[in-house]
Amino acid sequence: MIDGHLLMKPLGKYLGMDAFLWHNPDLTLLNNTIENFPFEILWIGNQNEIKSFFDRSSNLGLKIKNCVLYGPDRKDNCSEKIISVNSIHEAIDYVNKLVFKPGILLFTASDSDAEFSIKSFKSHVLKAQIQK
Repeated sequence: MIDGHLLMKPLGKYLGMDAFLWHNPDLTLLNNTIENFPFEILWIGNQNEIKSFFDRSSNLGLKIKNCVLYGPDRKDNCSEKIISVNSIHEAIDYVNKLVFKPGILLFTASDSDAEFSIKSFKSHVLKAQIQK
């Protein structure tokens, strides 16, 4: 049985996309989840999560429209599909330019700043929902 805090949590709509966050995602579950998403995915995550995902399953990468890597151990603009930024706040700003519908916005966090990043992302999404 998997601990409940390790599962993906829905956050509702954000800019017309279905938003989800996942703290410390299990990579096998992450792969299965992405495979079953009905729409293309815009993913904000750290380099280790995204690299591990693409290393494990290159075919699933077709479901990923864009990835935004955030944090200090990121690579600069890894590909046309992957953009790198310094912080969670820059990632959110960048995502606001990439929005597409229908779509999935997936946010994952598993680095040392995960708690801070999750709170920042969740707060931003909830504020946007309230301002509607």
